[in-house]
Amino acid sequence: MAQSAYAVLGHVVTNLCIVAPMDTLTRSQLFSSGLRGGAALLATGSVLGALADTAGATPPAAALGVLGAGDLAYTRLLIAVELLTIDFYTHAIGSKHLRLGTLADANVALINETEHYTYLAGAITGAGGTPLSAADISFSYPAGSFFTAGSVTGLAVLLELLSLGAYLGAAGNLTSPVLQTAVAQITANEAQHLSAFSNHSGDPAFHEAFPDVLTIAEASDALDAYTS
Repeated sequence: MAQSAYAVLGHVVTNLCIVAPMDTLTRSQLFSSGLRGGAALLATGSVLGALADTAGATPPAAALGVLGAGDLAYTRLLIAVELLTIDFYTHAIGSKHLRLGTLADANVALINETEHYTYLAGAITGAGGTPLSAADISFSYPAGSFFTAGSVTGLAVLLELLSLGAYLGAAGNLTSPVLQTAVAQITANEAQHLSAFSNHSGDPAFHEAFPDVLTIAEASDALDAYTS
């Protein structure tokens, strides 16, 4: 009988932990050296092969041009969202409670969120501004958030709901076509994260035909629970 995707993921994640037991995995570690043990799997077009293929996806290459005040406001909000999720996934991985596919998904999510931040921060820099960095924000989480695998994945779901809602709200209000495209790409990725961690939490991977949309004020209020 063929191995399940999670069985093979467990083998690969074990190899990854040997490669970098204490550090956050980089894209190159996750998609090249760390997959030596899973090379045959990549050749079969499995789930890990799909991950490696999508790793090459990029945001729009076109220039953003002049961004209006509304676009800049949403970009700053989304940067704060990304900084929160980057901090969360860093702590989630460091908690050592995640195993097998959950750990692999957390590592990929961290890479994704970092790339989102890089693009959005570049938009602010290109407009002559200074983007927020992690040094500008104090993060806080409910007590016990990183004590068990269940508490970690449960918080992942809540934060991905926040992220998805914020991006959906931005998508309907941006005026720059290039930024709209990038935000649409990121929105799809956040929905993937939400689906994965909902599944890891024991809930359905998806169920709502029209996920909740957060206004800029609602998203900002939601952020206040985790940032200061």
